[in-house]
Amino acid sequence: MSVPRGGKGKVGYSTQDGAEYASSAEMSMSWSTFLYGEDVWVYVSTMDPVDTISSVDDVTIRPTTLGFTKQMVNSTTIGILVPYQAQGYRFSVEFNTQLITTYNTLSGSSSGTPSTTPGSNGVPIHIEPRNSLLIFAEAIPTGNLANALVPSSGDIYYPPTGSLTGLENINHQIIYFQPGVYYMGSNYAPTLSTTVQWIYLAPGAFVKGSFELQGGASWLRITGFGVLSGEQYTYMPDRNNGLNHAQTDTCDGTCVRMLQFFVSSGTSPDLDLHGITLMEPPFNSFVVYAYSDSDLNQFSMSVASYHQVGAWYWQTDGLEVYANSIVENSFFHSNDDVLKLYHSDTSLSNIVIWKSENGPVFQVGWAPRNIINITVDDVDIIHNRIWWEDLKVNTCLINQAPSATDTSSITTADTTQTIQDLTFNNVRSEGMNMCFIRIWALSNLYNVNVNNMWIESWNGMPDSSQQSVFHALYNSFGSQVIIGNEVTDGQGLGLSNYQASATIVTKAANNWQDTSVGRLNFDGNLWNNWNAF
Repeated sequence: MSVPRGGKGKVGYSTQDGAEYASSAEMSMSWSTFLYGEDVWVYVSTMDPVDTISSVDDVTIRPTTLGFTKQMVNSTTIGILVPYQAQGYRFSVEFNTQLITTYNTLSGSSSGTPSTTPGSNGVPIHIEPRNSLLIFAEAIPTGNLANALVPSSGDIYYPPTGSLTGLENINHQIIYFQPGVYYMGSNYAPTLSTTVQWIYLAPGAFVKGSFELQGGASWLRITGFGVLSGEQYTYMPDRNNGLNHAQTDTCDGTCVRMLQFFVSSGTSPDLDLHGITLMEPPFNSFVVYAYSDSDLNQFSMSVASYHQVGAWYWQTDGLEVYANSIVENSFFHSNDDVLKLYHSDTSLSNIVIWKSENGPVFQVGWAPRNIINITVDDVDIIHNRIWWEDLKVNTCLINQAPSATDTSSITTADTTQTIQDLTFNNVRSEGMNMCFIRIWALSNLYNVNVNNMWIESWNGMPDSSQQSVFHALYNSFGSQVIIGNEVTDGQGLGLSNYQASATIVTKAANNWQDTSVGRLNFDGNLWNNWNAF
C-alpha cells in the first residue's frame, strides 16, 4: 500500500508539493503483483464491512474494455477471471462504495481549488476510488526470456536484508536482492561502481532507496518482480543539500531520481527494464545523463511489465523514452508528464495510465526538437484528474509545451528542427476528462496523426478551460515554423475518428469548435494544416 508522502507529512519544507489534495482526501493506492501461466480466478474482498456489494455491477474493472468475467462470491467478495496471455494484464478493481468525486470549487487561485465537496460553485472533475486496488498479472518468464531476466550464475553479490550501506563499494557485476525488506534511509542514494551492470529485485524483495548506474558497459539491466520504493526520501531530495528538500525551485541536475543512469562517452549501453514496481518516487522517477547529445542518442532501452505506483508529488514523471527504444505492457501512476517523447525511432504499446492533475499524458515539447518515427498504440487512461481552470501550457492528453526558458514567448522556435511521423493509435481515456491536445509548435511539424482517440466524456469545467489549442511559433528573427498541409497533402495534423462524449468529431460535421463537443480552438491561419475526419 502507498499513501501520500509515505504518511510522513512535509519533511523540511512547507511549500506546495502536489500531494495536498490526495492527502486531504485520505487516498491510498494498493496493488498486488503475481506471476501466472494459465487462466486464474482472482478474489478481492473488502476489509470494511460497510463496503458491501449486491451484484457484480457494483464492481468495475478498468480498463473497461477488458471485459473480464466477474463472479459474486458474497456481499464483500468478488471473483475475477483473468485469462492468460503472454503480455499479462494490469487493471484496477473498483468497488462503488469507494468512489469519490473530485470537484474544482472555481475559487481561490486562477487554477481553482480541488475538493471532495462542490461548495457553492464547484464542478465535477473526475470520479475515482479513495482507496484504490491495482492488480498486475504478469506472465511467468520461461526459456530464453527467463535466462535474460533472472540471473542464475556469474559475479553476484547478495546484500543482507535490513539497512543498506556501502553499495558504492560493491564491485560485482550483479546485485541480487533476495526476498525481504531492505532500506537505505532518507540520506543515502548510492552511485554504483561501473562494474555493476545488473540489479535484480526478486519477487518479494522490497528495497527502500534509489540507484544510479554508470553505463560503462554495453548492457544494463534492472529486472525482477520486486519493489523499489522512494518512501523514505523527502520531496525533491537534493544531493547539494544532504538529500534534504531542495532549497531552490529547480534541482534537475542534483535531485535524486530512483533510477538514474550516466552514459560514459563513446559507449552505447542498452537497458532492459523489466518487471519491477517503482513506488512513491520523490521527484522524477527516471533519467539518463550523458556527456553529449550524441552520447545520449546511443542509449536505448527495452521496457516491459514495468509498474509505477504512488506518484503523489508533482514532478513524478513516468519515463523519458530514449532513441530506438520500446515500452510495452506497463502501468504508470503519475503526477506530471507520463511519457516524454523526445527521441526518434521509438515504439510504445499496451500501456495503462492513471493520471493525476499535473502535466500531460504525452509530452513532446519544452524545447525545439528533431524527432522522427514515433508510434504509440493501445493506451488506456483509466483515470484523469486534470482540473486546472486556467489555460495551462503543459496539460491534456497530448502536449507540446512552449519553451521552458520562457513559456509566454512566441519567438523561441527553431525553424531548422523538425518533428515528423508521429502517430498515436487507439488511445482511450475513460471517465471525465479535461482536454485533448495542446500544441505550441517549436519545430517544423509534418505527418502527425492521431487515430481513434476516444474520450468518454468532458468534465464539468467551463468550455474555455477544456479547449485544445494549436499554435505555430516563430524564431527570434520572426520566421514561423512550417506545418505540413493536411487538407490537400495529408502531411499536417490529422485527427482520424476522434470521438468525444460518444460523438465523432469532424470538420464536415462542424462540431469541432471550442464551444462544441470537439473543444478545438486551433489558430485560424492553420486551417489547412489540420483536419478531423
